[in-house]
Amino acid sequence: MRVLHINTLQHGGAAQCVFRLNKALLQEGVDSRVLIAEGDIMPEGVEGAIARQDKSIWNSHRLLLRVKKKLARLGWSPVRAEKMREQLQQLNTPHFCRHQPLSRYKNIARHPLVEWADIIHLHWVADLVDYPTFFKEVRKPIVWTLHDKYPAEGVQHYTSAFFPLPEKLKAFDSRCKTIKRRGVEKARNMTLVAISEPMADACKQSDILKRFPVTHIHNGVDTNIFRPYDKGAVRKELGLDREACIFLFSAYVLHDPNKGLDRILQALEKIGTPRKMLLCVGKPSNEQQPVTSIPVIQTGLLTSQSMMAKYYAAADYFVQCAYEESFGQTVIEAMACGTPVISTPCGIAPELVHPFNGVLCKGYDSDAIAMGITEAMGNHYESHAIRQYILDHYRYELIAKQYIELYGKCKKQITSDR
Repeated sequence: MRVLHINTLQHGGAAQCVFRLNKALLQEGVDSRVLIAEGDIMPEGVEGAIARQDKSIWNSHRLLLRVKKKLARLGWSPVRAEKMREQLQQLNTPHFCRHQPLSRYKNIARHPLVEWADIIHLHWVADLVDYPTFFKEVRKPIVWTLHDKYPAEGVQHYTSAFFPLPEKLKAFDSRCKTIKRRGVEKARNMTLVAISEPMADACKQSDILKRFPVTHIHNGVDTNIFRPYDKGAVRKELGLDREACIFLFSAYVLHDPNKGLDRILQALEKIGTPRKMLLCVGKPSNEQQPVTSIPVIQTGLLTSQSMMAKYYAAADYFVQCAYEESFGQTVIEAMACGTPVISTPCGIAPELVHPFNGVLCKGYDSDAIAMGITEAMGNHYESHAIRQYILDHYRYELIAKQYIELYGKCKKQITSDR
C-alpha cells in the first residue's frame, strides 16, 4: 500500500504528527511519503517532495510582473487566490488564525506523488489544497485528519464562545464556506478522522463536512523519545532548582491568548505553596510581560524533542489551560514522561485525564485552574502508571495500525464502487 501525506508546513504540531505517523507506517511495512509546501529541503529521514506554486503568466515576464504589482497597489489582483488573500488581510481583524480556501498550488492534484499513491492522506492543508480543483481532480481515496476546525469552518481555525467571529468577517466567512462546500462535495471517496470528541462533533455539525463518514483516531506519541528521566539528575543538567515545585507550561507562542499563560500565573498567585516556579517553553512575544511574583523561567522555543522530554520529566506538574484545543499533543507527551497533568476541559483532556494521571479543571478561569492545581498537589501519583496508560493507548505503533485498517476499508470501498 502506498500512502501520501499532504501537509502545508514542516514545523508545528500537525507536522510533527505527520512525521511520526509516517515513520510508524514505514515500520509497519507501508510505503509512506510526505508532500509539504514549506522549506527548501525535506526533513531528515522523510521521503517525499516539496510542492511548488503554480506557474503564472503574470510572473513569466518582467513587464507583466510590474503590471501585477501596480494592480496590487490599487487593491486588485489578477490571480483569484491572491485576490481573496488580500481581501482577508484588508479586513484587518486581530482574529485568531485565518485562511481562505483558494490556493496557488492547484498543480498538486496532478503531482507525481499523487499519481503514485493509493491513498491520499490530508492533514493541515490551509494555503495548500485548492478546494474548487483538488477534490474534483483527485479520484483516489482521501483520508483527512482534522488537526483543527478549519476544514469545517469558513476562515477560522478555532471557534467557540471564547473566539466569536467578528462582525466584519461574517460575509467573507460565508463566502468561504460556500467555496469549501462546493469543492468537497465533488470528493468521490473521502473519510474524515477526528482526533478528539470535540473534533468529531465539529465534523458532524459542519454544513461543509457533515455528509462524510467520521472515524475517531487519536494522535500518538513517540514513547522512545518522550520517556521518564531521573528528576534530580535532569534538573541538575537543566540548571533547575532541585527543591522547587515546578509547573511546566508550553505553547508555540507563549502569549497566544488561547493558551492562557496569564491565567496560569493568576492561579499560581492564589496557591500558598512555597518555592513554586513556572517553567515556560515556547516562543516569547513582544507583548508586555505579565506582572507576577512567581519566579518564571523561559527556555524559548525548543526544536529538540529529546530536550523537551527532559523538561517534561523535570517538572512536578504539566499545566494546560487553553480555551480550545483540537487535541492537545503536549498532554500525552507529558504523561509519556510520567508527569501528571492539570488541564482545562478542552481537546483530548476529558477523554484522557483520570484521577491516577492528573486533574481536569472544572472551568477555564484562574479560580478553576487554582482549584485544579490544589487538588493535584493533594494527590499522590505513580509516574510508571501515568506512562503505562500512554503505552497502552497512544503509542504510534497502535495509531499506525488503526490507520492501516482505515486505509484498507477506503481502498475496498472504491474498488466496490467501480
